[in-house]
Amino acid sequence: MKKILAVIMLVSFSIVLIESCGGDAKKAVDKTKEVAQTVKKEVTKAVHTPDLTNGKKVYDKVCVACHMTGVAGAAALNDKARWEENAKLGMKVLVEHAINGVPKGKYGVMPARGSCTDCSDEDLADAVAYMVKEAGVTVK
Repeated sequence: MKKILAVIMLVSFSIVLIESCGGDAKKAVDKTKEVAQTVKKEVTKAVHTPDLTNGKKVYDKVCVACHMTGVAGAAALNDKARWEENAKLGMKVLVEHAINGVPKGKYGVMPARGSCTDCSDEDLADAVAYMVKEAGVTVK
């Protein structure tokens, strides 16, 4: 997503620079607004909307091993207080932890990708969203 945004911003800047050098500032501003609208649409598409059905499948396949009872310091699915603490980190950080792992966490460790070598980043984001929902907490 960062690469897409960087390319779009570079193209936008180039258009403004080229068109404003020709003396037609209004045309450059209009083109900038058009590119900004495109950027907004692309960023919106790039944001992952969780699929809770898939999240449950991933949880049942992988996450349940630790998150059902709290093995290795994992937040057990029924431990609302721990999930409320986790929710304060925000969804982006929780998903990053699921993807990259937490080698030295406050309560224990989280292996990268939850040790699921065939889970995509989206699968892991879905699983995190599912666990947060099941724990009964809201993440901002």
